[in-house]
Amino acid sequence: MQGIPTNIKLLSFAKKGLIFSQTYTVKDFPRIKDIVSNVDDPVEVKLNFYIENNKIPCIEGNVKLDVALDCQRCLKEVKLHLNPAFKLAFIIHENQAEDLDPGFETILNASEEFSTIEFITDEVLISVPMIPMHSHECQSYKDESPVIKQKRKNPFAVLEQLKNSNK
Repeated sequence: MQGIPTNIKLLSFAKKGLIFSQTYTVKDFPRIKDIVSNVDDPVEVKLNFYIENNKIPCIEGNVKLDVALDCQRCLKEVKLHLNPAFKLAFIIHENQAEDLDPGFETILNASEEFSTIEFITDEVLISVPMIPMHSHECQSYKDESPVIKQKRKNPFAVLEQLKNSNK
């Protein structure tokens, strides 16, 4: 295995059946480092390129990293381990997807070359939870103030009074 080039040359890499592995740091991914606080932590990436059905370039891979985000319940830091795995088939026409194994996620893409960092970033961001929270109930989240119960007024009380006054 070798380090991942800056740009992915999809068809060329797939035809050669290349396998890449590299350890980055979170700060190497601009859109990810903007939302996390652990920018010096490692990001392990493995990518495997191959041709499926004699014509469709594919990428199978996984990314392993920890992200430190703000808990949406208590607003303190929560560390999450992400391990997005993907199996992508890059098709030119939608009918090419009919012959593929259903395990593939198909991407309609005519681009032969694209940024490795942007590609990996997209796969990681898809796996980040929309509402990151601690797995336990956060202490600062719990409201300890007593609940004051109010007697609820009957919305039909006015009608009851009208009914009684008409008798």
